[in-house]
Amino acid sequence: MNRQVEIMSSIDNFWLHMDHPTNLMIITGFLGFDEPLDFDRLLETFKNRLLCYERFKKRVVRPLSGVGNATWELDPKFDLRSHVHRVALPSPGDKETLQELISDLTATPLDPTKPLWQAHYIENYNNGGSVLFVRIHHCIADGIALIRLLLSMADLSPDAVWQSNLTEKKGEKASKFDFFPPIEGALKKLDRARRRAYKVGSFIAKEIEASLSKPSHVIDRAKLVSKYALDATTVISKILLLPADRKTAFRGELGVRKSVAWSNPIPVEDVKAIGKYFNATINDTLVAMVTGALRRYLQQCNNLVGDLDIRVAMPINIRPMDSEIELGNQFSLILVALPVHIDDPVLRIREVQRRISDLKEAPDALVAWTLLNALGVSSARLAKFAATMFANKTTGVMSNVPGPRMPLYFAGKEIKDIMFWVPRIGGLGLGISIISYNGKVSLGICTDAGLVSDPHSILTHFENEFRMLLGMYRAGQIEKDPLVINDRFRDSLAAPLSKDENDAQAPVQAIRCRAINRNGVQCHNRAATDSLYCTVHLSKYESFADIKPLDKKDPKVSTG
Repeated sequence: MNRQVEIMSSIDNFWLHMDHPTNLMIITGFLGFDEPLDFDRLLETFKNRLLCYERFKKRVVRPLSGVGNATWELDPKFDLRSHVHRVALPSPGDKETLQELISDLTATPLDPTKPLWQAHYIENYNNGGSVLFVRIHHCIADGIALIRLLLSMADLSPDAVWQSNLTEKKGEKASKFDFFPPIEGALKKLDRARRRAYKVGSFIAKEIEASLSKPSHVIDRAKLVSKYALDATTVISKILLLPADRKTAFRGELGVRKSVAWSNPIPVEDVKAIGKYFNATINDTLVAMVTGALRRYLQQCNNLVGDLDIRVAMPINIRPMDSEIELGNQFSLILVALPVHIDDPVLRIREVQRRISDLKEAPDALVAWTLLNALGVSSARLAKFAATMFANKTTGVMSNVPGPRMPLYFAGKEIKDIMFWVPRIGGLGLGISIISYNGKVSLGICTDAGLVSDPHSILTHFENEFRMLLGMYRAGQIEKDPLVINDRFRDSLAAPLSKDENDAQAPVQAIRCRAINRNGVQCHNRAATDSLYCTVHLSKYESFADIKPLDKKDPKVSTG
């Protein structure tokens, strides 16, 4: 039985609260084609492959008190043509014209009396091509779920068998209750309490049995509980005590107008080859390239970058990638400090790799997920206050979404390009999106027009960073030890010495620490015994010596 009314989850309710005239919580994206689409078939595709999820036919009703979760209610006057619009680009219909139109649509609020999504079929693009631009509110689902949902509406071949009258898919679970919302909520809480009591009773029985058969189990459980409590306290304290991010060209008072742009696609194999050389992931390499592009732009704006780090909020998906498509928000956030102060591109990759690796082992994502859920049941005012405080400690949002590795067909036409843009909370004016598709990866930038009126320059710097690293890689000119931080790689790359050679090359004690500080100046501390670094930098840089060297059989030739 389909539900007429559905109570919004706490995490979805949080993102509903985040809407602001200068920062709309709307995820945007487009599919690009080299030819026009059949508009009637496009409408049928939406009707049969999107509307099978009832949430796209439901509007949001906020509680009158302003406290508590909103509800989803079926729109009695729902009309698909009120959500799918057909427009044409003015002459010359090039990429710049399309970016201007998308910038205008990005800053336009959705109609709150209708389901919170909208699509524009844009014709007259790039000499006969077309674009499908989609906008969906963050409270419906997160970016990864929406990208997966949009691509699930596509086919693997242009002549795929057409399916219609699809039933609703998993993820929109039918309720056992179909009542007026307050009564439904009360019954759901009673049913949830009953199931929880049963689970707790079963859990207690198992714990007692385990404790009797193995007394050390009690100590292990106590350590586990205390560790999580300590981790949560540590993460929350760390966030609260973080100073505000430095004032740069990306920070300031926001306006309504936004500027969007996206790069030309670059081969994933080239990025993978560069990353493999450093034993780094594709994500580490791309983040380091983006960091270099931001550094170049800030220098262009006469911002001092000698000791600058820029923090970005990075969404972390917490659902299995092979799971069924499920709407709603199932992601957390971590704060990543981008080392903008590092000029050397090789050293920058190493440092980005180290910082992201440290965060993978930290409990930040789990604690942030719990906090977002807690804020979702609070008042909109409290949620916005928390978001503002969080945004004050960061400069932007960066999201990386892996797309399909093969070409897809939408409404019978091949998808040539894919791009999306992440929304920003609070006063954040910079959004960075990375997405891969069919062996290529693209970078998208969304900024406040009053802060960064021309995001194309950031994309130009990104492409220059890529070309520079790729050229150095192919020419074999990348140094494994570009600066002092990498000196200890020499030990792992060199062949083992014989006993006589070891005796002949007795260790020479370095007098001064070889590390470079954030100001680009060599550390003034005395190096520790049998080390190139002082005791402050020793533990920080020692782990770099464990990275395996590049296999000499790996050809320095890109397959992209």
